[in-house]
Amino acid sequence: MKTKINTQHIELGKVSWYRDYSFALEEANRLNKPVFILFQEVPGCRTCVNFGIEALSYPLMVELIENEFIPLAIFNNKKGEDEVVLKLYNEPSWNNPVVRIVNSEGKDIVQRLSDSYSPLALYDIMETALVKLGKIISGFMKTVRDELILKYGNIQEVIYETPCFWSGETSMIQHEGVLTTEAGWVGYKEVVKVKFNTELTSVEELNLYAIDQGFYLLESWENYRVDKAPQYYISNSNYKYLPLGEVQRARINKAIPYKENPNQYLSTKQLNFFENLGNTNGIYPNNYQRPIEESWKYFK
Repeated sequence: MKTKINTQHIELGKVSWYRDYSFALEEANRLNKPVFILFQEVPGCRTCVNFGIEALSYPLMVELIENEFIPLAIFNNKKGEDEVVLKLYNEPSWNNPVVRIVNSEGKDIVQRLSDSYSPLALYDIMETALVKLGKIISGFMKTVRDELILKYGNIQEVIYETPCFWSGETSMIQHEGVLTTEAGWVGYKEVVKVKFNTELTSVEELNLYAIDQGFYLLESWENYRVDKAPQYYISNSNYKYLPLGEVQRARINKAIPYKENPNQYLSTKQLNFFENLGNTNGIYPNNYQRPIEESWKYFK
């Protein structure tokens, strides 16, 4: 009924897609979810391939599509039922990727996405559609947005000396423009490395914030090295067994000592895994430190 991610074309990314339009609408009605229709050339051009790799393969983006939508793939270079759906929406054949988000009656909820292939543009129409439907934008979904900003947006790094890099991690992440924090060393100095969204803040503003928090500016960041246990609070919890994005790591690491709910930043799959850890023998103990694209491959 759905495509198999291990055998499907790269143009489809890592999302498991329905291929039956009528059934997708029925599922949308049954589950009260919108349908995410991908009109894609399969096999396709370089643009189609890149869209599959960049927008449709990042693990947390895949989770978002599969959990909040009914994913349906329509091949724009195939006859039969695909061609019928193409004509229904007046979509051209042999075209670059187009995304439409529709309700259970097949009506557009937002303007179709075409000629824009960035993962952030795709995220934006997904969030807009859910807001129009009155859905609550979860902490996880907001985190996915910021993970994409970290990968594709305008970001910058800065490093501060801190009396304690563990508290440095949790203090700096509270600034609205900060995406990630990481404990490390410059020589014998404890430091915290910060990645921030330049559209929300600046180095000058962060410097003032850091000084106010009791940190110190550094003249040089040469020979920076990450600590053996970055995100200290995660490293002492069962969250360390999870594959996590960098933004997830920073937010969960802050949530633990502040008695917030870290699970608000997890996807359904991550949460199910965490709640059913049981015996952790054989599970990589510091999975959280590995790039999520790598650690997700072994995520069961």
